[in-house]
Amino acid sequence: MCSSDLALGTVLPVAEIAARARAVGARVVVDGAQSAGHLPLRVPALGCDFFAFSGHKLGGPMGIGGLWARRELLEAMPPYQGGGDMIEFVDWEASTYAPPPRKFEAGTPNVTGAVALAAACRFLEEIGRAAIHAHEAALTAYALDRLAEVPGLVLYGPRRAEERAGILTFTLGDVHAHDLATILDVEGIAVRAGHHCTQPLHRLLGVPATARASLWLTTTTEEIDRLVAALHTARRLFRL
Repeated sequence: MCSSDLALGTVLPVAEIAARARAVGARVVVDGAQSAGHLPLRVPALGCDFFAFSGHKLGGPMGIGGLWARRELLEAMPPYQGGGDMIEFVDWEASTYAPPPRKFEAGTPNVTGAVALAAACRFLEEIGRAAIHAHEAALTAYALDRLAEVPGLVLYGPRRAEERAGILTFTLGDVHAHDLATILDVEGIAVRAGHHCTQPLHRLLGVPATARASLWLTTTTEEIDRLVAALHTARRLFRL
């Protein structure tokens, strides 16, 4: 589960969901890639067993991320690969592993990625996730109002800015999302088009794909205005 949904931007009640899951003996893994760089978080308060996030969605490099886990679970889990620095003791008949997290970090680490990820985390901490969230919330409210001006545009997800993160998922008339993304790209607007790793959701919505614009710390109201202008251009080109 995500603390904010990657397809629609819905902010989910993770703590409540985790409590119900753990009540029946389930382990709870939270995909926090969409929230770690956006929302004020206290991971232990979520009640999850694992919390994962990616580096590039914090403004850091690609190819690296982080995993928070309950220590008792890490201690009980065997390592998934062997290599340097994850062994504590080796003998002819047996071996023991280093304590977590080292037993899961075999071989030469991604040092440059870790240094860059740490710098990105410090940058976000200096600004403050509460300030980032407030900026996103204001942008989302503004974007919801502006997108409502575009005829034929269908916006998916909650209609209230306080119930969603800075993700705007939409379709425009009967234009395929990939075609729409191409036009927006020509107009200087970068969106993602496709299933967003949620094909069952798109079948439920009855659409082949959607376009998704993401807002963050660096997004401005002027850029939202440019998105709306580009959508009007797309309407003219596709004669909607």
